[in-house]
Amino acid sequence: MKGNPIQLAELAAAEPAATTSIRGANRRKISSRIDPFGIIGMFLLVGIWQLLTIFVPSSLLPAPHAVAWRIANDFFSARELTYFGLPDASLLGSMLYTAENVVIAVTIGSVLGAVTGLVTARFRLARSIIDPVVLTAGTVPILVAAPFFLIWFGVGRSSATTLVLIYVCVTLYLFAQKAADNLDPVYEEFARTLGATPRRIVRDVLIPGTVPQILGGVRIALAGAWGLEAIAELLGSQKGIGKVVELFAGAVDVEGIFAALLVLGVVAVLFDAITASCFAKIAAWNVVVRPGGR
Repeated sequence: MKGNPIQLAELAAAEPAATTSIRGANRRKISSRIDPFGIIGMFLLVGIWQLLTIFVPSSLLPAPHAVAWRIANDFFSARELTYFGLPDASLLGSMLYTAENVVIAVTIGSVLGAVTGLVTARFRLARSIIDPVVLTAGTVPILVAAPFFLIWFGVGRSSATTLVLIYVCVTLYLFAQKAADNLDPVYEEFARTLGATPRRIVRDVLIPGTVPQILGGVRIALAGAWGLEAIAELLGSQKGIGKVVELFAGAVDVEGIFAALLVLGVVAVLFDAITASCFAKIAAWNVVVRPGGR
């Protein structure tokens, strides 16, 4: 390595500092992903649950270890479910069926709702036509429509998926429309002043400016979709984690109900964590500037 000795010494001194700063940034990134208070809260919840089992009979509230043991036994094959003639008598198979329905409904509903919301935010005629329909659908409790979907689409996958799809579509419609309304019009005016075409404005101004809020709406819709899908399956379905809860409830199997609900909750939390990580990368430009530039 050739060069001025003083410069070489400065570079040698700077390299450890740069390496340290990179390692420190990586440690901060890892620590930001791990929420210690969340972990403490989980242990506290399990502790309270265990404490309550001292005063509440196991027929009403099974112990955490009993539920965990039940999940382990029923995860791949549930002997209790074979008596009811389920196509896949296991918590894993039922959970996969529910997850497939949720992913399909959330994906289609998010695209339809977001695109429609952005269009109506910029075209008054479309907004005046679609707004009353969407607001009416959003005002009526979605579960009230569940019996009609069961009559129209039967007890298969279509009824539950359509129910969740409508819920997600309405939610994303409102989020996308509000995001476009909140976007400062000065950005689009500057773009027009610089000669940008309407297509370029949509691509470079409208979509980047609304994507962070729309993605937040997707996470909210996803959180509600799990419970809505399970309830739709509980009301009328031949498969799914909701159907498992219904069967266990009919058999007064409290441990089985807790096991199914706990599996559903864990999967919902994992999906939310994965979705949040992906969305953070998609909308990486949406960085909140803190005081002091940190």
